[in-house]
Amino acid sequence: MPYLDKKSGKYRAQKMIDGRRRSKLFASKVSAKKWEAQQTEEAWVAEQQALALHSLLEWSVEYLEYSKQRHAPKTYKGEKVPAFNRLFEAVHHGLLVEDLTVTHCMKMLKSQAEKRSGNAANKDRKNLGAAWNWGVKYLGMPKDNPFTAVEPFPVELQPRYVPPEADFWKVHAVARPKDQLFLLTMLHTGARLGEILKLTWDDLDLESGTITLWTRKRAGGSLEHDLLMLTTRLRKELVEHSKDVMGKYVFCREDGSRYTSRQHLMGTLCKRAKVKRFTFHGIRHLTASILAKEGVDIPNIQAILRHSNSMTTTRYIHRLGITDNVLENVFGG
Repeated sequence: MPYLDKKSGKYRAQKMIDGRRRSKLFASKVSAKKWEAQQTEEAWVAEQQALALHSLLEWSVEYLEYSKQRHAPKTYKGEKVPAFNRLFEAVHHGLLVEDLTVTHCMKMLKSQAEKRSGNAANKDRKNLGAAWNWGVKYLGMPKDNPFTAVEPFPVELQPRYVPPEADFWKVHAVARPKDQLFLLTMLHTGARLGEILKLTWDDLDLESGTITLWTRKRAGGSLEHDLLMLTTRLRKELVEHSKDVMGKYVFCREDGSRYTSRQHLMGTLCKRAKVKRFTFHGIRHLTASILAKEGVDIPNIQAILRHSNSMTTTRYIHRLGITDNVLENVFGG
């Protein structure tokens, strides 16, 4: 018979099957009684056989194979794989998924919060929680997610440094011509670094003055694209640049191969220009700030930055403020 679990405030159902007590929490007594009535030895054996196919290691292999196909390499290698590695430092990979408890997850995440930060622990919580939900959908894993059952950890978020516009132009002035165009493209589109690194000439229509930007930063990790208008200045400089570049990528090495990262460029240029160091993503924030200062409103800034959620956009800007071709209106010809 179900009873009220005072600690959780829910009703605990229980059933003894084959000498082993099974129990589960429910929000209502009716649901708990229904679950007890459904529990039979045959159902229990069938469930055990299904779950026995999935150890934590097997679940991780299945999910990471999916993630490798669906997520950007930076997300797969930088977040998904390390999250599982940290889980297996705390819990043996041979444990059945059914036997992974909230206590296991809490201890693992709490350890990461202490070693690294609350924000780092919350990222692991998010990634492992998403992997668990995937397992529920595709592997028949238990529906109760032990990762999301753990409360998020408090974080101390430092505001991202957004450079003054004058500092951007100082950095631009000391860069090589092709890097000047690289920086201008980032400022005049508000694009993410990865989007510019992967930009091909097929993504540009210099005749009509448009640029197509591709991203996986959407729900589900699908590769999606957005179309933006080029400013007159950026379009003109890209036309000139197209005369000298070989290969499919707009920004590439001398042999035509694309850059996979440009991690040292901003540090070098900021030092040379004698300004406080800022990042490529800081330029994206700068684009949003300039647009806001010029009176562009949230929906238009959201469309330019290609955020699916307007709340994300509000974190980028400091004032509210549009008209049709807002990039051209702000940055001019």
